[in-house]
Amino acid sequence: MTSRIEPMPPDAAVPISMLHRACFPEDPWDATAIDQIMHISGFFGRVACVQDDPIGFALAIALGIETEVVSIGVLPDHRRRGTGFALLDAVCAEARLRRAHRVVLEVALDNEAARALYARRGFTFVGRRRNYYSRAEGLVDALILAVQLPTFPLAF
Repeated sequence: MTSRIEPMPPDAAVPISMLHRACFPEDPWDATAIDQIMHISGFFGRVACVQDDPIGFALAIALGIETEVVSIGVLPDHRRRGTGFALLDAVCAEARLRRAHRVVLEVALDNEAARALYARRGFTFVGRRRNYYSRAEGLVDALILAVQLPTFPLAF
């Protein structure tokens, strides 16, 4: 089934926290943390749904000429079907509408699938946060990636 991408509703903190837990069981964010992010100036989010069921999300913050993807996730049973691409493309499209020149994000060094997705969308390495993510076996570095957005209008 094809997913559709929608703007995140303002009351989505609880369902998004449940999605986050399912996507990132080793480091889930609770509803309070999601709600706090959603109240940061410049916040926008997207939800991927199949029928009426949310299967993925993207949380982002527009920071002037740069937009940061704070978190993006797709439920394990729905991965590798284009939903991650669609969410990332929706964030980049909104960032362009908000006049951002670049999108940045962090990804765990051990998350090869996400790193491959970002590379296919043109994200490149710009930095590293040592021992940033917690895993059962220890700490993992975060890679900071960025993509320059085109200066001409695009249809993502």
